[in-house]
Amino acid sequence: MHFQDNHRKRMKWLLIVTAWATFALSSKILASILTEYAHYFPPDFNAEFLLGRQSYFFGSYGLAFYAHIITSPVALILGAWLMWTGRRHRKKTWHRRLGKTQGILILALVVPSGLVMSTRAISGPAAGLGFACLSIALLVSMLAAIREARKRNFARHELWATRCFILLCSPLLLRLINGAALVTQTQSPWIYQLSAWLSWLVPLAIFEWVRHLRRQPQSGLSAESTSHLLLAKPKQLNSTRTREF
Repeated sequence: MHFQDNHRKRMKWLLIVTAWATFALSSKILASILTEYAHYFPPDFNAEFLLGRQSYFFGSYGLAFYAHIITSPVALILGAWLMWTGRRHRKKTWHRRLGKTQGILILALVVPSGLVMSTRAISGPAAGLGFACLSIALLVSMLAAIREARKRNFARHELWATRCFILLCSPLLLRLINGAALVTQTQSPWIYQLSAWLSWLVPLAIFEWVRHLRRQPQSGLSAESTSHLLLAKPKQLNSTRTREF
C-alpha cells in the first residue's frame, strides 16, 4: 500500500510537470503564430503562408481565411479554460455559457472555414484531405459533446470535449513539426502533407490508447461506470469500487 501511494504521488507530480511544460510550449507556439498576423492585416502576399495566393485570395478563400485565423485561437483558448473548469462547481454557470460560445464558433465558423481553406492547401490534395478530415472530426466531436451535455451525461460529455480540444490543438503540433523540419533542413512538400495528418491523428491516437490502458483494470464494470471511473478522483474511485462490489 505504501509503495502504491508513493507511486501515485510520483505519477501525480509527473503529470503536473508534464502539463505545465506542455502549456508553456503550447503558449510559445501560439504566440509565434499570432505574431504573424501582422502580415495578414492587410494581406502581405510576400508572407510565407500567403505566398502565391493572391490570384484567388479576394473571394470565398479570403473570407474563410480571416474567419479561421480569428475564431480558431479564440475557440482554442476557450477550450483550455473549459477543460480547466470542467469539474469546478463554482464555475458551472460560466462553463456552460462559454461552452455554448465555443460551440457556436466551431460549428458556424471554424469548421466551415477550415473546409473551404482545405481546398487550397499549400501542398496539394493530400494535405487538403488531411485538413478536411480534421474539420469533419472536429465537427463530429463538438456535436457529440453538445449532445451528451444536453442528455446530462457529463462523463461522456467530458470525453468528447477532450477530443474536441485535442483537435483544436492540432495547429500547434503542425507548427512544431514544420519548425523541426526547417531546423533539421528536411522541409519538403511531403513533410507538410504528412504533418497535415499526423498533427491531429497522433495526439488523438495517444489519448485513445491511454484511455484503453486505464480502462483495462475496470473491464468488469459497465461502460457508464468505467467512463465515470476514468474521470473520478482517487477518493471517488475507491468509494465507487466499494459500491460496485
